[in-house]
Formats: sequence, C-alpha cells, structure tokens
Amino acid sequence: MKKILCITNMESTMTGMKKAAGLPQVPEGAVSVVQTGDEEKFSHLWEKEAKAAGAVIILWMGTGLSCDFLKKLHGFLVKEKIPFFIHVSDLEKDKESGAMTEDEVTRIKAYLSCGGLLNYGNLISFLLDHFSGAAIPCEMPRELPYWGIYDPDEKEASTDTESYIRSHWKEDRPAVGLIFSREDWLWGNLDWQPAMIEALRKEGCHVLAVFTSTSDYNGTGVPTLGDNMKDCFYVHGNPVIQVLLNPFLFGLTTAGFVHLSDLKQLGVPILQVYNTYRDYRWWSTHFAGLTANELSYAVAMPEFDGVIHGLPLSTQEVREDGTHYHRPLPERMAALARRARKWAMLSRKKNGDKKVAIIFHNYPPDNSHIGSASQIDSIESIRRLLRLLKKRGYRVDRVPEDAQSFINEVTAHATNDRRYISSELLDHADGKISSADYGRFFSGLPEKTKAHMKKDWGDPPGEVFCHGGDLIVPGMLDGHVFITVQPPRGFGENPGKIYHSPDMAPPHQYLGFYEWIRNVWKADAMIHVGTHGNLEWLPGKGVALSDECYPDINTGDVPDIYPYWITDVGEGIQAKRRSASCLISYLSAPTGLAGAYDEYGDLENLLEEYCHFRKDEEMKGEMEKIRTLIRQQAEKCHLEKDAPEEQAKDFDDYVGALHNFITDLKNMQISLGLHNLGEPPKGEELENYLFALTKLDNGKIPSLLKTLSTIHGHSYYELLEDSGTLDSKTGLTYGMLLDRVSGEAREIIHELARKGFDAEKVPAILSLSWTKVNPSEEEKEKVLETARYICTDIAPHLEETTLEMGNLLRALDGQFVDPSPSGAPTSGGADLLPTGRNFYSIDPRALPTEPAWEIGKQMADNVIEKFIADEGHYPESCGIILWATSNLRNHGTCIAEFLYLMGLKPVWQAGSHRVVGVEVIPLSELKRPRIDVTGRISGLFRDSLPASVSWLDQAAGKVAALDEPDDMNYVRKHVREEAGELEKEGLDKEEAWREAGYRIFGDPPGCHGAGIGALLEGKNWQNVDDMAAVYTRWGGYAYGKGAEGTYLPKRFEKRMSQIQVTIQNVDQRESSMLSSDDYNSYRGGLVAAVRSASGKMPKNYVNDSSDQSRVVIRTLDEELKRWFRGEAMNPKYIEGMKKHGYKGAGDLAEYLAVSFQWDATSEIMDDWMYDQYAEKYVLDADMQNWMKKVNPWALKRMVDTLLEARQRDMWNADDKTVEELEKLMLDVEGELEDDE
Repeated sequence: MKKILCITNMESTMTGMKKAAGLPQVPEGAVSVVQTGDEEKFSHLWEKEAKAAGAVIILWMGTGLSCDFLKKLHGFLVKEKIPFFIHVSDLEKDKESGAMTEDEVTRIKAYLSCGGLLNYGNLISFLLDHFSGAAIPCEMPRELPYWGIYDPDEKEASTDTESYIRSHWKEDRPAVGLIFSREDWLWGNLDWQPAMIEALRKEGCHVLAVFTSTSDYNGTGVPTLGDNMKDCFYVHGNPVIQVLLNPFLFGLTTAGFVHLSDLKQLGVPILQVYNTYRDYRWWSTHFAGLTANELSYAVAMPEFDGVIHGLPLSTQEVREDGTHYHRPLPERMAALARRARKWAMLSRKKNGDKKVAIIFHNYPPDNSHIGSASQIDSIESIRRLLRLLKKRGYRVDRVPEDAQSFINEVTAHATNDRRYISSELLDHADGKISSADYGRFFSGLPEKTKAHMKKDWGDPPGEVFCHGGDLIVPGMLDGHVFITVQPPRGFGENPGKIYHSPDMAPPHQYLGFYEWIRNVWKADAMIHVGTHGNLEWLPGKGVALSDECYPDINTGDVPDIYPYWITDVGEGIQAKRRSASCLISYLSAPTGLAGAYDEYGDLENLLEEYCHFRKDEEMKGEMEKIRTLIRQQAEKCHLEKDAPEEQAKDFDDYVGALHNFITDLKNMQISLGLHNLGEPPKGEELENYLFALTKLDNGKIPSLLKTLSTIHGHSYYELLEDSGTLDSKTGLTYGMLLDRVSGEAREIIHELARKGFDAEKVPAILSLSWTKVNPSEEEKEKVLETARYICTDIAPHLEETTLEMGNLLRALDGQFVDPSPSGAPTSGGADLLPTGRNFYSIDPRALPTEPAWEIGKQMADNVIEKFIADEGHYPESCGIILWATSNLRNHGTCIAEFLYLMGLKPVWQAGSHRVVGVEVIPLSELKRPRIDVTGRISGLFRDSLPASVSWLDQAAGKVAALDEPDDMNYVRKHVREEAGELEKEGLDKEEAWREAGYRIFGDPPGCHGAGIGALLEGKNWQNVDDMAAVYTRWGGYAYGKGAEGTYLPKRFEKRMSQIQVTIQNVDQRESSMLSSDDYNSYRGGLVAAVRSASGKMPKNYVNDSSDQSRVVIRTLDEELKRWFRGEAMNPKYIEGMKKHGYKGAGDLAEYLAVSFQWDATSEIMDDWMYDQYAEKYVLDADMQNWMKKVNPWALKRMVDTLLEARQRDMWNADDKTVEELEKLMLDVEGELEDDE
C-alpha cells in the first residue's frame, strides 16, 4: 500500500492532518504529513518521497505557485504523472491537480471546504481508497456550520443571531463583534478567544464572537466572510454591533474575504488586533513589536480595510511536543476592551452628552505657533468645526466670530508659553490634575516606566508646569469641548538631555495632561489637529504596543481622530499605528506657479529684449547697453553663484543660463495660502488646483501641458530647459511660448469650470485658442481625454473635499470611515482624491518597486555624474538620508538609489512582486566603481520598513565580501582598512569585519528624531561640533545582522569622516525643505556631522523626482535658494499667508527659523537672504503692523531669529538694521508684557 503524502506550510493544518491520520479507520503509517515553507529547496529526497506516494496533497497558505519549491514540486508531479491536488489561492484550475478525475478533485475540495477532524479523516480514507490500493470505506463530506456564534459558556454554537441576542442580552449595553477563523473552531484552537470575550464582558459589553469561513478558494460554494457578516451581524437588516474586532491577516478586502461595500454597509469602526507569531519574551523585549513579515500581513495590508489599530491579544508559545499555542495577554486584552467600548459608545451616546478634547499641536511650544500643522489653517478649521458641532447638538457654549477672536481667547487662557502666564491665570486654569490624582495614576504604571520617569524627571508630580501642587493642563473649556495645546516633549525643560538622552521620558506634566483628559475630565474622544504632533513619536514599540509604551500610556482607551495631510504618508501611518488614530486625510494648501516677480520679472524682461534684439541689425548699437543692464539686474538678483557669467562660453550662453534660471523659477509650484478643513477650492483657487493636478501624466491620462506643448511643435521639457531659444513659428522665446501654453491650459480649465464641469460639454473647448495651431486629431483627442478626466474625476473629487469635515464628524459618531491611498496628488496622483478618508500606504515588502528601481538608478547616476563634473573623479563614499515617508510615497526610489550606488539590484518574487533578495551587478555590466554608501535611517523607516533595513545591510555585506580591486569597490576598500584597524585594537577578525561593515545607522531602538531641531530651537549650542555630537548621540546606532540598534559612535563618526557627498531627495512639490525643520534635523545634521568629522564641507546633492519623467539633480544650496526665491520672498506666497492671520504669521516665522537652522548646519544663507527676510518679513511697516495685530509672538520670534543670526556672526547685518531690530524687539516685548 502506497502512502498519502501531505505537504503544508501551516502548523495548524499539519496538526489537524496528523490528528486525522490517527483516527481508528486510518491504517498506521498510511499518511506522511510534512510541514515546510517557502524557503524549502526541492531535492532528490522530495522526488523520492513523491514517487513513493499514492497521491500528494498540498495545503498551502499563499498565492499561486509563488515559491521555487512549489513550482519545482508541481513540475515534477506533472512530469511523473503522480496524482496530486494543490489547495492554494489564485491558482489556475488547470494547475491545481493532476492524474485525477474531475469527480475526485470535486470530492477532495468538498472535504477540505467542510473541514474539521471527521472530514479530514474521511479525506485521508478517500485518498487511500482511490490512490493507494487500500479498500477503506469513507463517508461523504459532512457539512458543518460555515459560521456560528461562539460562547465559552455554551456547549453548542448558535447560528441564529436574533435568538442568541434575545436569550443572552438582557441589558442595554454596547455590542462588540469579534470574528475569527472557522478552522480555529473546528479544531478547538481556542486559546485566546474566551479570555478576550471575558475582558469585553467585564467592561460592560455584549459580545458577538463569530467563527466564520472566509472565502471560496475551491469554488465549492463556501460562503465568504462578507456573506456571513450579513447573517451574523444583522437582525432585520440592521447591524447589531457598534464595533468589530478583526484578527485576520492580509486584510479582509485584499484577501478577498469581503468587498469594501460590506464594511461600509456594516458601518462600524474596525479595530485590528494581533496574535503575534513570536513568544512573550521576544515581544516584551523587542522594540519592533512584530516581525518584518507580520508588519506586512498583520498591519500594513489590513490598513487597506480602513482599520483602526488595536492591540496584541496573544503571543505564540511552544508546547513540549513542539507544537504552538497562543498565550493570552490579559492586560492588553483589558486595555483593548476599554478602547472598544469607548468607540462603541460614540454611536450610542447623545451628542449633547459627549465630551471632545481638541488638541492643537504647538511646536515650538510658545504662543507664536499654536496649531502648528502642515498645510492647513488649523485655527480657522477648528472654529468651523465648533460651529458644526453646535449645529449637531454637541454642547458648545460659544463659537468664536472669526479665527482672530478664537486665538485671542485661547491665548487668554493657560498655554504652553509660560513667559506670559500669571499666577492668577494658573490659579483659575480650566484644566489641572491634583498631585493626589496624578500620584494614584502614576502608581499604576509599570515598574519600568515609573523608574524611567523618576530617573528623568524626579518623583511625581515633578516641577514642570506644577503650580500649587497641581499639574496644569493648558486650554479652555467651551461647554463639553476642551480646546488645548499638546505639551512639549520636554527637551526645552531639560536642555542637557539633548546631548545624552534621546530616549528621555516625557515629563510628568505630559502624562498628567492626557490622564486628565481621559479619566478626570473623561473625554469621549480626542482630535489631534493636523500634521503633526509629538504623541506618536514618544519612546516605545513601533507596533503592537505594550503598556510600557508612552503613546499607549497617553492615548489609553480614548478614540483618537487625526486629520492628517494626505501627502505625508509615513508620518500619518505612524500616528495610525502608534496612537491608534483614525486618520482623516486633508488636501494640500492652495497652489500656483511662482511667476517672475519684482527684480526677477525685470530681469526676464531684459532677457527677452536681448533675445529679440540680437537678431535685429538696427538694435546692434543698443546691445552693449542691454548687456550692462542684464549684468546689473543679475547682480541685483544675486545670481553670481547660481548662473555665473565666467562659466559661460560667451554672453549669449550666459543669457541662456539666466533665461533658464528664470523660467525654472517662474514655473515652480508654490503654496498660495493654507487649506481650511472641509472647504473645497472654488474659483481661481480651484482652477489653480486643476492646473497643478494635470501638469503631469496621471497614469494613462496625458498631461495637459505636455500635450499642448507638443501641439506647438516642442516637448514641454524643451521649452522649460532651453527657454532663451526663439521659436521660428511664433517668434517667441521658448520661455514665453511656455507661458502661452500654460495660458492655453488655464483657458481650457476656465471654460470647463464655466460649463460646470459637464463632461458632455467638453467639446466646447475645441473653439478655444489652442486649436488655432491646427493640432492633429490624435492631439485633439488627448486634450479632450484630459478635459473629460477633469470633469468626471478631478473636479468632482475636489468638490468632495467636504468629506474632511463630514468624515471627522462620522468618526465622532462612531461610524466607519472609508479607506484610501495616500501620496502627492500633484505628482501624478490625482486618483488619490478625494481627501477626507482613512489613508493607508503600501506593502513594505514590495519596496523598491520595479518602476521605482529605474528612477533610483537615474538618481544614482545623477549623483555620480554631478560629483565627477564638480571634482573630476568618482566619489568613494556617500551619505544618504532614508525616510519612510518619502519611500512609502515614491515606492522606494531612495532605497533603489542606495542599492545601485553600491552596484546591486533587487530580486523580485514572480507574481507578488515582493523583494526577496539583492543581487550583485557584475563590474562588467556596471562599468564603474561600487560607491560606499552610509544610510541614516529615521526611526519611522526602521519601524515601518524593517525588511528594507535588512536588505540594505545585506547589500553592504555582499559588496564588501566581493574579491574586487580597491579602486573598483570602495565598500570593500573601506571595510578592509577599518577592519584592520579594529583588529589592532583587539577585536577578532570576524567581529572587526562585521563592525567595520555596518552601513545603516539610525535612532536608538524605540526612539525617534535626530536631536538637531530641539538643539537649535533651544539655542543650546556653540559650534558645528556640538551639532555633530548630538547627531551622533541620536543617530549612531547600527542596524543589521548582529545589531538591532547597537550604539557604535566611533564607527558612525568614522563613516562621517569618509563621506564626500550627502544626499536627500525630494519627490513632491507640495512642500519644501524650508517648510519644516525635519529636513534640516536629519539632512542638515548629516552635513554638520560630516563637516565636524572630516573638517570640510561635503558636496550636498538633492535629486528631484517630483516629475518622474524628468529627474533633476541640484546642489542643496541651489535647492534651498530656489525655494527662498520662488516661495519665501514671493509676494504671492506672502499675501496668501496673510489671508490666514495668526496661523499665516506663525508659518512665516517658521520659514525664517528653518532657514536659520539650515544655515547653522549647512551654511546656505547669504547675507542678502537675511537682509531680505528683515526687509520683507519684519521691518516693512505694513507687515509689522499686521504681525502685531494678528500674532505679535511670531513677530518677536522672527526678530529673535535675526538677532541670533547676527550675534552668531552668521549674518553680517549693517548697524542700522541691527538697531531697528533691537528697537523693535523692545517694542514687541513691551506690548506683550502689557497684554499679559
């Protein structure tokens, strides 16, 4: 009798099949059950096993023949005509079986679909009877429930929800749904379910715990989870639960278990929970929280369902027999039950009874920047929200008349700015937590956390914001709404910690703040306003948080609703995963082209004259005069570094360079103000958005500008990059022709708007000026296609910007918020709209994608070519900033650049397109040396892209191990030299090689940041060496094989000393490196560290891939000056910000502060730039009066920044300017003190 061979990659299936093989009717030894995995190698031993089998049955979790083992096994079985059946999702029908009849296959599928011990036993009997020559009787497949209500107190499962509720739910309580696998119920794998049910009941919740089938893999009619949900969670067509707990992996929608419409119809928040696949010891001690694979299938993929992250329920432990079980985590279950109950109560409680805490971010923590949030007018947005809340029955006692009166009221109460708070104000603060209440809360914290807090801040309640024994909670009550400012991280209160404690605990007042919101004031929900705050960046695990993690301690059980900028992908995901936020995406700020203003407009006019006059014989006598005027105007524009005449072949070439510079500047996309939550763009603002959204291709939808340029006989890039050339047909320079093309695009958009974006009226644009050039029919169709896309997709989706407020209110009502992708809409991502949804990212195992690889290669080539042009030889060593946000948004272009610089390429798995390895590119193909690259990763990169960290470390190791000449492999050269030095210091050969080979460095485990921003903001530095010391203390932690964040400062400093080029790339144009201090903190910090370690300024490059068809490289100096000229000094930008009063003024002050910080690290500010900031932002009388009226604290901050630049000899300001600034400082300080 031949055996039956069962092969599986699932332990539960292996255990079940072994149990079935042990049933009395199955002959002993008749079945061989083997558990293996994707990494298994197909060998002659497998061939021998398969040949000896009567039949082979393969039960596999995965997609198709996705691994080499399955492919080769399948091929062998087919070739040898061995009967087989493969149970795996998405496998073509003609590949799922061989040497079996259709009836036999149908019978096997039925046994598997019905499941359970009895059916598996009969499956084995059937296989033995049909394929092994044994006459063994077997029963037909027996159907068992495909779903049922599991209740630990009941012997049998119920399949009648209405009856179960009638008999078990005697009181009116919130109801929580819990789903889990039918297989767990069939096989009795119920390790964690009873404990979770009990935790929910202890919190006063009814529970519908439902085991369920998920999908019909085999086409046998098994109901999907979506089908079952309609039966188990509804009575008479109405949902009976208010929240759903989901432990399923891979995502309900991505795995095909449900349609998104099923989740929308159910309409309740979904809390994603985790049963980890590592043991308790691993989970409790590792800051990662989950493994790289778990991060993908248990976290990232479920986010496509619109989930809100919950907590881990269990860890996986090993029994004595080697099998596994799930060990419940009672404390985490209790915390999850509290959170689930709070979310459920939002749909049950009357609005008038709900309490909502609205938390403005506040960095720096002073009155100049309350409501600090990228892209939005947070103050006006919340004022409008208050109006909507009042209309919907929330208790809001007063709605401020306008944004200014709102901020005036906020600053009249306690804020974080303790310079302007009187004792009387603190005595009457709306929020305060007594030392007794805080002490009780503190005593309940984990011992490790208490010790950490005491070490950093002393015994509770500490000294920070402690008044009369109470911890102050700044803010003001407005009925049942508490409007407050998030506490600072704490480095300002203890500046010395910046130099040695990146893992510093938040102050006692920070914990007291959130404890008061949760358990003293008893908020039902909280809203963190805009991108981004500091809660989600506090020390702790990356995902699957424990009760020792500060984001979990502070968020606790309160539902957190977080409006977040759609373009800031990674940081939004951080809030989603670490503070359990329901994200509500919002639109970027209004946008437009920079244009040529003031002195740049005057220069452009002179250049245009020159281009035309040089062809005119009659004007030859005037040319020298025009040349002189051009030189004078170029000097006025301070272009001596950006377009130096001495580098031009002749004056015509110089004019061409100037023309290209101005054309590039005027066609920059810049911000023209701030976005108000829930407000769709209208009028000119709408038309500007549409222009920006159609500037590039959107998938297969052609770019409007590119098509119109082609109609004029040129490519868009030709007009942009050779703007001084005269067009023979029109007599215009290419730059002016590009203006005409842009005008035609705007004319088309305006006409579409005039017609109400009616797709049927699109042909009306055929009568506009663009058709006078006689476009071909193909060209006409392309323009019409884009116009239709505007009418059918983009314009309607922009109109749906109202979802930002609508879904925020839905979340407050405890309702489901639709999921959506995220990214930069104006970088070819118009399909990301509408905003107002709970956004997700991408499967991290897919980075870099194949298109991103091609862009990354181009960026690497750009760096090498630029350095050779600058220095005359190859760079040996580069330093690159690797952020999760940009790599998740651009699908891994920076990861690809890192690999290609070293001369490696990713290996993608067929079918899934996931990266499964890295491969060396031979030198014969590479045709250049391998560049040594050090990656400075962010903490977010470490936490959200752990597989990429591993690949990058492996890449460096592979290259270092290659037997290649030093002058063709700089990685090997440097590792070999350094390893030799380490051996002399006493390390053994292997340890020395490993330590010398680390190329990935980042934040300490569980921590986030680079330290530079806090250092500079606190003025706690003297020179570049101080910055380098902080950068090393915060970033000198090695990651890779053998190091999960090992502090190696000497190795990090060695890398810094070798770096010749620093790199950080940009992939979107909706913000800039001057609009946030994060860029300078990481990239500027890198420059400072290299300057300190090497004693010289490295080359600093920026690749711009915001237009993936045209990757442009610039120096860091060029990039930042481009934004200074194009946006910071642009009257359009300044006027746009002035429309937003207090918040606009605060953002202008931030722009200046960030510019100063870049100058401190990277020396990018020239005197004339400080001069212009002083003239336009501070000393202009109208600007000064406006600032004093709307935000005098911002004016003070700007004056303070400029005076600091002068005091540190970073700005050679004239005496008159300094005198005016000092006088203004005294004036503003006096006014602020009078108002106190």
